[in-house]
Amino acid sequence: MRLSYSHGREFVEQIEPVLGANDAEALKRFLTRWWPNEKLQGLLSCGHQEAARLAVFCLALTGTLEDAPGIARLLHDDDIFTTTFAERTLWSIWFRAGDNESNGQLMRAIQMISEDRLEPAVGLLTAVVVRCPTFAEAYNQRAIVLFLLGRYEQAAEDCLRALRLNPYHFGAMAGLGHCHASLGRWERALEAYHRTLQLHPRAEGIRQSIRQVQETVRSLSAAGGKQPFPAA
Repeated sequence: MRLSYSHGREFVEQIEPVLGANDAEALKRFLTRWWPNEKLQGLLSCGHQEAARLAVFCLALTGTLEDAPGIARLLHDDDIFTTTFAERTLWSIWFRAGDNESNGQLMRAIQMISEDRLEPAVGLLTAVVVRCPTFAEAYNQRAIVLFLLGRYEQAAEDCLRALRLNPYHFGAMAGLGHCHASLGRWERALEAYHRTLQLHPRAEGIRQSIRQVQETVRSLSAAGGKQPFPAA
């Protein structure tokens, strides 16, 4: 559903007092009744920039994986605030894309990671993917833990699982690049990093990762004249 600029203006006028009340449940009820996700999606391309930003903000609360493609397109927007809102909204949707129990277990695993309880986190995330095998973020978070444990091959496999379930997951794509770089697979690392930028041109730190890999390749090449890219 594509909406017009006038729809965007109407949305802004209606949503501002609701947002001002700072009541998440009231906002959900308002959106469900008057501006369901289909309409919010239509506002993303209505030409009214403030309406598009607010629609993305609201989708962080109500959006589903079905809304992700439209939101992901905003990662290419010239406006940094729009891309920032889009990134945060995608993460919000991805983190609650499982069932209620799996979502709760995911958050407990993330808390374990923050406490450096990595092995228990792996165990809990494994239980999550067994329970909810289509939960891409659970694979992505397990990949992060496995990477921190130095288990780069397994981490790369989980990144690929996450990407098969969610091809817009720029975080998993970046993680795949880090795994390949840690394994000395420079060519594959660069490919994954460039694909990350195709998904999210403003992805933090990826251009620096590309430069680091390129510098490593040049150093290895100069240090022996050998082919710097290891065999697959």
